[in-house]
Amino acid sequence: MASVALLHTAEVHRETFEHLFTAMAPSIKLDQMVEKEWLAEARDKGISEELNAKIQEKLNSASTNNDVVICTCSTLGPVADLVAKDNKKVFRIDRPMLEEAAKSQGKILVVVCLESTIAATEQLMEEAFAAEGKPAFFEMLLCDEAWPHFESGDIIAFAESITEKVCDHVEQMLNPGPVVLAQASMLAAAPLLMEKELPVFTSPIVAARTAISMIEKA
Repeated sequence: MASVALLHTAEVHRETFEHLFTAMAPSIKLDQMVEKEWLAEARDKGISEELNAKIQEKLNSASTNNDVVICTCSTLGPVADLVAKDNKKVFRIDRPMLEEAAKSQGKILVVVCLESTIAATEQLMEEAFAAEGKPAFFEMLLCDEAWPHFESGDIIAFAESITEKVCDHVEQMLNPGPVVLAQASMLAAAPLLMEKELPVFTSPIVAARTAISMIEKA
């Protein structure tokens, strides 16, 4: 049986990916790992050599018993990229989404809720545009006021807070393109944004599709 390992930094992602894979590929087994303290450590102190080593060891270890390994935390994404250079089973959750978004028309609005994800997301977005042979045409929007709602478990308030700020910002943009919800946790805001007729990219859906494709091609 094919299997996908997922390294999370929030427990809530377990249910998200269970639903996604049940709907998209129910025969695939999931191995879900949660390391909540790693995100807290990375936000507080950055990714130290010790934390980097822990993340790499976890991802490589997971790849021995699984067909695909996804790091679902955007903050830890650069470490997953390092692992992926030598281990083709591993990828960071936001890479496929940003590569897909870079093919779009209009100015992309990349939305994050954690300051710790900005630099890594910006770099990846620039790489995605470069791969398309296009000048980078995007801007970042930080919705840090929404994050406390996520941490308290109020996902409805979390999604509403993101949606309100995004809609206000898009109204002021010239030639707006799609909205990219850069963190997996932000998936909850997608339906509300789509109700506003905004095109939206979300990393869990694109990542699940990518993992399924990798397994089918193996």
